[in-house]
Amino acid sequence: MTDTAPAAAPRLTDLVRSAPLSFLGTVTRVGGTSLAALPAEARNERTAVVRVDQVLHAPAAFRQLGGSEVTVQLATDAELLKVGDTAAFFTRGMVYGEGLGVAEVGRLPADAVRQHVSLAATTADELPFSSVQREIRDQDLAAHAAEADAVVVATVVGLEDLGLAEYSEHDPHWWRAALDVSLVESGGAAPGPTTVLYPASGDIRWRAVPKPTPGQLGLWLLHATGGELAARAPYRLLHPEDYQPAQKLAVLRERR
Repeated sequence: MTDTAPAAAPRLTDLVRSAPLSFLGTVTRVGGTSLAALPAEARNERTAVVRVDQVLHAPAAFRQLGGSEVTVQLATDAELLKVGDTAAFFTRGMVYGEGLGVAEVGRLPADAVRQHVSLAATTADELPFSSVQREIRDQDLAAHAAEADAVVVATVVGLEDLGLAEYSEHDPHWWRAALDVSLVESGGAAPGPTTVLYPASGDIRWRAVPKPTPGQLGLWLLHATGGELAARAPYRLLHPEDYQPAQKLAVLRERR
């Protein structure tokens, strides 16, 4: 489904990308906080207590911050605030315990984000910047696909443990998946059968890399296999983004 929200301005996109939490807020106090964990030297005019009027984007644990107060350590290059000022704050976590303390990454005037707030009000279960986050994910997917050696739509038709020797718990434990390629979007692959290696290990280094399953249809971003493994399969899966639902092909084509 095509997103009907207007494209985010570059400044807004950059802030959403770099800050895990943003909100519209009103300053209720300057230079003070109830957070004991905040160092005394930080309690100055660059510390503000802000009431969260509306969460703009956030991890799941912080989506319900609306109405609460948070302590904001203002960015060193940002303008100082006074009680009653409102703004869109872009922040990252700093202190979490008896209350929430965040460090400011950036700030925009409240009016600069009003269009996103009004659009989100008509969309159930979405935060105002959900459309911006989707656009960021689509941009990143297109950039990653451009670096892949082949992008194909294919179905998994077989799996095989290569049984290679392992020397530590961090080894990838390579398996080989047989794919039936129905469409080649880019790269040197051809329609029909091909094979791809993937790390079956659950080690932290490998756990996010896609693990194909029998009958799985999708969009695969493949990377050429090098070294001794090249004789085992022409391609490998190496990144969390290397498998996508087949519908994501439309995203790539829109961004050519």
